[in-house]
Amino acid sequence: ISGSVTAVSYKFTAPDGYSGAINMIMGIDRDGKILGVRVLSHKETPGLGDKIEVSKSNWILNFVGRSLDNLTPAQWAVKKDGGEFDQFSGATITPRKSIQAINRGLQLFKANQAQLINP
Repeated sequence: ISGSVTAVSYKFTAPDGYSGAINMIMGIDRDGKILGVRVLSHKETPGLGDKIEVSKSNWILNFVGRSLDNLTPAQWAVKKDGGEFDQFSGATITPRKSIQAINRGLQLFKANQAQLINP
């Protein structure tokens, strides 16, 4: 549709990764579904926590199509905590904190959806 907002993207941070901040970017369609998430920078442990990078594993691709509407709040967690998403052997903190940050990013979108989609 000419002249209308079809999606938004923004950077956000998981400030409390295992080894510090995990900086990410996320694209969300106008209905609140994730189009993609990528890690921009981090200091997570090579071979363990660095699996959040798309070049190391496809874990981050599991968020495509997810939204606050198609998962319950409890499902926004690693499986070890009763959630929907896999953790990494030897590195539960990294995916746990990444999932929490992605969820907060979706909540931010939902709280500001009208202004973002209809500026």
